[in-house]
Amino acid sequence: MRKEVNGCGEKLRILKLEFLKSKCNSIVWILMTMFFLLSAVGFAAENLLTNPGFETGNLGDWFSYGDCSVTVVQYVPHSGNYCAYVSNRTEEWHGVGQELVDRLNIGKYYNISAWVKLEGSQPADIIMTVRRTDNGETDFDRITSSNVRPGEWVEISGVYRVEGSSLSELQLYVEGPPAGISFYVDDVSVIEVGSLENWKEEANERIERIRKRDIRIRVVDRNNNPVPYAGIDVKQLRHHFGFGSAIAINAMHIPNYTEFFMENFEWAVFENEAKWYANEPGPGNVDYRDADRLYQFCEENGIKVRGHCIFWAVDEHVPGWVRSLNAQELRRAVDNRLESAVRHWDGKFLHWDVNNEMLHGDFFARNLGEEIRVYMYKRTRELDPDVKLFVNDYNVISYSETDAYIRQIRDLLEQGAPIDGIGVQGHYDSSTIVDPVVLKSRLDRLAQFNLPIWVSEYDSTKSDVRQRADDLETLYRVAFSHPAVEGIMMWGFWAGNHWRGSDAAIVDYDWTVNEAGKRYQELMKEWRTNVSGETGRDGIFELRAFHGNYEISVSVPGQQAVVRNVDIEPGDGAVEILINIDGEIVEPVLPGDLNGDQLINSSDYILFRRYLIGVINDFPVENGELAADLNKDGYINSLDYIILRRYLLGLIEDLNQD
Repeated sequence: MRKEVNGCGEKLRILKLEFLKSKCNSIVWILMTMFFLLSAVGFAAENLLTNPGFETGNLGDWFSYGDCSVTVVQYVPHSGNYCAYVSNRTEEWHGVGQELVDRLNIGKYYNISAWVKLEGSQPADIIMTVRRTDNGETDFDRITSSNVRPGEWVEISGVYRVEGSSLSELQLYVEGPPAGISFYVDDVSVIEVGSLENWKEEANERIERIRKRDIRIRVVDRNNNPVPYAGIDVKQLRHHFGFGSAIAINAMHIPNYTEFFMENFEWAVFENEAKWYANEPGPGNVDYRDADRLYQFCEENGIKVRGHCIFWAVDEHVPGWVRSLNAQELRRAVDNRLESAVRHWDGKFLHWDVNNEMLHGDFFARNLGEEIRVYMYKRTRELDPDVKLFVNDYNVISYSETDAYIRQIRDLLEQGAPIDGIGVQGHYDSSTIVDPVVLKSRLDRLAQFNLPIWVSEYDSTKSDVRQRADDLETLYRVAFSHPAVEGIMMWGFWAGNHWRGSDAAIVDYDWTVNEAGKRYQELMKEWRTNVSGETGRDGIFELRAFHGNYEISVSVPGQQAVVRNVDIEPGDGAVEILINIDGEIVEPVLPGDLNGDQLINSSDYILFRRYLIGVINDFPVENGELAADLNKDGYINSLDYIILRRYLLGLIEDLNQD
């Protein structure tokens, strides 16, 4: 690689040309922006409700649902001048509603939201429901349920698919708090959001875009000359994305069990063995032997492990002896559990579910105060600074408690809890399918925190194994396609040891891989890159590969094959891998990354400038010259500098200028 400094005249000519190009590009960008803004105005989503904010000053098409009082008031609106006030409620289901049967279409999806404000002194559930009558039979479809604190406006929302064949009634209404508690409603919206038609194609497009990366393998000889027609074999060994399952000590003695697990999963979580009641069945009687055996198995086989869980907030899952303690004794027991469990697994577990299922249990908060929840996270962080700390709960993606979970996470973060990830359990029953549109919508809402999301537990109980297979594919394809999701943990796989029985298993009692299991294996094959070919005349072999760990083998006639192990991490731009057939390898290079931080920003730009003017003679990262030669002409000069500048200005999207 040669450093080349052009004359001033040539630099000025190039810079003038770039200025003119930039000016033209700016004009084009402005025109495109104006077009899209005008389009957005012209095609704004329509709210299908009438009088959604009660700004007429009266109810209009709204009505009281049940024998309660619904009035329009002025003094506390969420926005505008008016809102609805629901009072004199004698039943939980009493609320305010509007008929939508003539405005919504069967088979379509709608995002339904409302702003609500609760009176009183205690939190309570507020629910949005659709009363649906089809062919004379009435069902009540819950859209969302959210536990709301009194005295503040809170948005609740959910995605709803209209089902039926001959609808005579489709009433949206807001209900939920205990009888006698009044609440306000404002700014309700019902907006069509999509259909099932193209969900799989859209998911596959996202997978192609966010789970793969361009790879350029350059093969050279000892004199750095390209080696044409070299044989290339690329084999993916591991995924970057986490595909795993729960395992249990009582099945580890079965060879079929351990063999299937090792062949199909790369992450593990202990089903019960790391829980408090398993580790300390009596006060001071601490025993990690079963959990240690599971961990040893995982360590010996290169399996990564999630920790589940330090505490479990649901009363029935708190050790019996702990439930009998007074407040002072309980606080001491909590501290002892933290010291014992977190220190025992220090450096071993990659994740910890700190206080499991706080949406559905409040044992510790009820007995020690709300602040104990934040304390658990902070103390875990002090004891093991490297482990990722998760919240974890159910009914968040499988049912309608997304709003409540979002509010809980936001509260914990605002109080200083060091939360690193969001666990969402996907336990589906026999009557509930995995709906791809609803699932993506719920994941989208959770992604607002910019925290990694893991489907921490997944299963679906369907006696029809084909339905079970469809559920599995839908959840895995949607989750794998979502940029915020980093892993999926199946909660068991074998019928002989599944907590929900054979109707949730992917492997039957006799170790036959059923249709659900075959579907899983097909997805794992689809999402793994294994290709062979040869370099071109320029010594280059290009491919697009899933993120993960790879074995790359290069062979030429008369020589022993060169085999190298390479990690392909997520990121922008192509990864450049230079392999010398005489046995040397240059680690993957990110074009434009001159300081090795896996980012391309102003720091790299400044380094490039200092290099060109001679302040530095080398870059602070191995193979920096390879990363700086952006047009691949063998020289590092102002042409490469201008390419980097254009990229940082957003004028080009790709630094690979071949």
